[in-house]
Amino acid sequence: MGSEGYSSKTEFVDDFSLKIEELGHPRIYGQILGWLLICDPPHQSFTDLMENLDISKASVSNTTRILIERGLIKKIRIKGERQIYFQLKEGSLMEFMEKQMQLTLDLEKITKKGLRLVEQDETTDSERLKKANDFHRFLAEQTEDLIKKYKESYNN
Repeated sequence: MGSEGYSSKTEFVDDFSLKIEELGHPRIYGQILGWLLICDPPHQSFTDLMENLDISKASVSNTTRILIERGLIKKIRIKGERQIYFQLKEGSLMEFMEKQMQLTLDLEKITKKGLRLVEQDETTDSERLKKANDFHRFLAEQTEDLIKKYKESYNN
């Protein structure tokens, strides 16, 4: 794919899902998220997901359950219809990043406590742990600032 853009929604979903897979998530996770970012209408049924992504009903069921648990998508019902639809949860990407920031803050606290422990033990080199602590503190601070700037710029 060149700089001109995608020639199909499938091409977008493929690229998106491959990057999600590189982050350590199943490829199907990225396929469903990618599709829900680009599909019309913005809500999709089990059948819509199965047909558009060429995935099994079991895969849709398992993956949508995980995405719901993680707060990225939600189930919706449309009046007069019996089937359930899925769509991206409003603000889910921001919530996801805030959870990542909290995990980073937690790791910073853990490594800080670990530093206190190893500093008491003169036989243990604390440099690796200090670098990990510095990294997590820096990352948390930067992420917090970026989230704040994003909210100020795009939520008005």
